[in-house]
Amino acid sequence: MSKLSQLVKVLVASTLGLSVLASMPAAKAGVSIVPTTEGEIKLLNNGDCLSLAPCIDTTSLGYTVTSLSYNQNNKTYSPSLLFSDDISTENTWGFGIKFDLPDAGTNPLTGINTFRPVMIKNGKPDENGQLEVGHFLFDFMGKTINEVTLDFHDVEVSGFSGILKVNGNPFSQLLGEGPNNSVQTLVLKDVKSFEVQLGKVGSPFPTGDGVDLNVEKVPEPTTTASLGLLAMTGMFGLRKQKNVTKIS
Repeated sequence: MSKLSQLVKVLVASTLGLSVLASMPAAKAGVSIVPTTEGEIKLLNNGDCLSLAPCIDTTSLGYTVTSLSYNQNNKTYSPSLLFSDDISTENTWGFGIKFDLPDAGTNPLTGINTFRPVMIKNGKPDENGQLEVGHFLFDFMGKTINEVTLDFHDVEVSGFSGILKVNGNPFSQLLGEGPNNSVQTLVLKDVKSFEVQLGKVGSPFPTGDGVDLNVEKVPEPTTTASLGLLAMTGMFGLRKQKNVTKIS
């Protein structure tokens, strides 16, 4: 094969590798796991959804959610419900749940969906479903997620909202009090599952401190990225072989 033909092959490999790499997304681009459709999250411990809202099965999104008992002041409350909600919309979901506009609960950024818990007290949604308190287990169905970012919206009472466990192991990271409608963020690494507590029942507020949650994950490198790296590796491998040949 002529030197010109070899040079053309090197240039083709170089162009291919660079073009594929140029099309790759940013390595740290987080993807929200909150469903873009408003509705009730199907919980493993509930079976079917309880409200009239669209019932959202998250297994197709790569995770499951279990609602756990919320304990405070030696009282155990029923497991809360969980919704995907856009604060800029008004919804009446039945089962005594009504999200008003403007909302009496937490007010995250408009135009995005967040996880919104609904505290159940004495078998009924507390405060017409607008007390956002709950304890949940998120499980990524056997997969390990490189990085998970949790944004807690409107934590106004210290020591209650935050992370309780990661991958089944105790990992208490509870947040301090923040300004009204502020966002506090926790970042977890190598996550298979996590337990999160949102909000607090009762004082210093008449019913409690409600907290909403957004969760983002950093996706694994794509096949496209691997192909791009292979193309670049092939290019450098060809150059290395060519150099060795020249030296010998």
